[in-house]
Amino acid sequence: MDEYDYDENDRGNYIDYGDLSEEKRKALYEEFLKAYPEEKRLSRMFRFAPIAFAVLVVAFVIASVVLYFASGIDIPLIVMMGLTFLSLLAFIIFKIRLDKIRLAHSGRYAAWLRDVKHVIAELKEK
Repeated sequence: MDEYDYDENDRGNYIDYGDLSEEKRKALYEEFLKAYPEEKRLSRMFRFAPIAFAVLVVAFVIASVVLYFASGIDIPLIVMMGLTFLSLLAFIIFKIRLDKIRLAHSGRYAAWLRDVKHVIAELKEK
């Protein structure tokens, strides 16, 4: 028997994480966040940082439209459009870095699910 077969048979007593109810998954994730405060800060950042960037971009776009109607195509409008472009570029760079951080966060959560004994016991089918 090769290693893969042994691994499958060894985990036969456990249900898959995807088979858990949404409430159970949320409860496990909340327990993970309570155990590691730095992960909780990351979780908040995943939620609120993209919203903050979206608000910033929308504010620059609205300011650009107001400047266009107030003074036409002038230096302030060009500056505001440049700031809009720079904020979009910063958001793209931030999103790429955020995805890398989110991947590492997910890996730590998966390791926590696998390694913490009481969480493994909750995943038993019995």
